[in-house]
Amino acid sequence: MQTHNSINLLEELDSASNIHHLDRDDIDSMMLEFARRFTLVLKIERTNVWLFNSEKDAIISMGEYDARTKQFSKNSIIYRNSCPNYFKAITRNKIILVKNVLEHPYTNELNETYSIPNNVISLMDIPLRISGELIGVFCFEKTGSVERTFTEEEQTFAMSLALVLASNLEARHRRVAQNQLEIALNEKELLIKEINHRVKNNFSILISLLRLAKNQSKNLKAPEIIEEFEQRVMAMLKIHDLLHETENYTTVNLSDYITEITNEFKHSFNQIKIKTDIKKIDIQLKSKVALHLGLAVTEILLNSIKHGTTEDDTYHIYIKLAKIDNKTTLTIGNTGKPFDFENKLTANTLGLSLIKDLIEGITVKAKYPTKKECFYEFEF
Repeated sequence: MQTHNSINLLEELDSASNIHHLDRDDIDSMMLEFARRFTLVLKIERTNVWLFNSEKDAIISMGEYDARTKQFSKNSIIYRNSCPNYFKAITRNKIILVKNVLEHPYTNELNETYSIPNNVISLMDIPLRISGELIGVFCFEKTGSVERTFTEEEQTFAMSLALVLASNLEARHRRVAQNQLEIALNEKELLIKEINHRVKNNFSILISLLRLAKNQSKNLKAPEIIEEFEQRVMAMLKIHDLLHETENYTTVNLSDYITEITNEFKHSFNQIKIKTDIKKIDIQLKSKVALHLGLAVTEILLNSIKHGTTEDDTYHIYIKLAKIDNKTTLTIGNTGKPFDFENKLTANTLGLSLIKDLIEGITVKAKYPTKKECFYEFEF
């Protein structure tokens, strides 16, 4: 039988180093391979690895192997406040050698909670570091009643193992970080494509609106046309502003968007009374839906300003967004003279046709003005 002193530690270390080149996505498998091999090599019963938590106030086992029972476990926790001397020791030393853990000041704090339950008598602990930062500790433990003194050769071997393990952990961390980076880059690429598509689509809508206006604006003055298109562009711009404020860049909040549009109208047409009652409702609209709705709301407000004003000082436009009985309703109207929307639509007016087409392009239940009531209502 091979004796303890005849074991070739350099050969074992070379074998351990090759673990790094194996496909070890499962960290438990790597830990188990380490543990089985080196409890046998060093003639000890227990070996385990502990890593600091994010707060650095505890260490959590990522693998505990007991050769006596051949059991592998993990996720035990040792808190700094229960054994401050041990934590100081692993912070300040390159290696911790304790012949009798029950008596040593570094480890006697662990007697009741760890050493005695696991029958540990001697240990050799190697603090683990990556780029100089302490991340945990690699532990080699002798059980029973016979104390153990680890030789210099064994100490060198154990410290080398710790370097190999730290290298494996660093490589795994690097792979995880690289994978996360690749995911982020792919998401960014998709986002850029989506933004380009959105901008291209918005420009196409503007061009279509300009062509429609050119064919139907013989009686309009240039300043009026420019003012109308300024509001349409602003409705598109508000979407991009709100999308930029969100984390996913794909949806906007309904309440926020309607508020932004109406505030812009209040600023641009301060001679008109615009009353708002917009409740904060958590409804997220996809960018396409928001664009259709925003342009429709813009057309409604433009028409109300252009055609609804009277000599009556009490004339005003009102916008209300509310949620009643699980139904969210957006109402836009004015106190002017009612009109039959469907009848006016046959006159081929740009504004009304545009409102109709935009609303039909999204999933909402719509009501339009009649001879009796001068308001639009959209139910989500």
